[in-house]
Amino acid sequence: MLFTNLVQANLKTRTLGQQIEYYTRLESTNSEAWEIIDEGAQSGALVVTDNQFQGKGRVNRTWLSAPDKSLTFSLLLFPDLDAHLYGWLPILAGLSVHQALNQFDTNVKLKWPNDLILLGKKVGGILCESKVKQQRLHEVVIGVGLNVNETIDDMDESLQSRATSMHIQSEKFYQRERILAEILNCMEPLIDGLPNNIEIIQSQWEEACSHLNQTVQFYHGEKIVEGLFTSLGESGSAVLNVDGAEKIFHSGEIS
Repeated sequence: MLFTNLVQANLKTRTLGQQIEYYTRLESTNSEAWEIIDEGAQSGALVVTDNQFQGKGRVNRTWLSAPDKSLTFSLLLFPDLDAHLYGWLPILAGLSVHQALNQFDTNVKLKWPNDLILLGKKVGGILCESKVKQQRLHEVVIGVGLNVNETIDDMDESLQSRATSMHIQSEKFYQRERILAEILNCMEPLIDGLPNNIEIIQSQWEEACSHLNQTVQFYHGEKIVEGLFTSLGESGSAVLNVDGAEKIFHSGEIS
């Protein structure tokens, strides 16, 4: 069981996590975050569960998590930011996790646009959703799934070659409440600084990127593009050098 009072005892935030909706079992924290808007949820409200059994990933995939061992949570925000900043949200969220886990001697690398990588394997992911009104980000949900205390036996056999957990890599068990609090502590100043801190976010994300200046295969729709990943673009896009020409991609997936 995850103890919300312990999360809040470790918070240094002004808004993030000050309201926590905790569920022992839930289909999807992102879906629940959208539901609580009608119940008067405040910006910064956190939805967290010990057992997410129908989690959402990108491109209609599912996110599998082990009950009582992983972190699955979503943040609800009312940011009132220009809609073109939406692409920076998964970038910012990934950077927050990277910064937080550094405090636990865990060097998570970032893979565009939303994967968290630990020693070459996926340890977590991010799913951002938004509603736009008049070209403004009116409502945003940032969902994070992170494998924390799973053992190898908790992993589906089909995933063991490409997925991992903090425990598998370190042989340590972690207090999930402290990790969650530190992620929120790192995330709030990045959100509050938008849009003035974009250059800082870009620079720090690129430093933590697992494939910067490396040749990657980029899945863009049904096309596969191979090129050198050189940087993030103005809207958090991927910038690739393909046969000597700069190409910018706002959606897609890197293998």
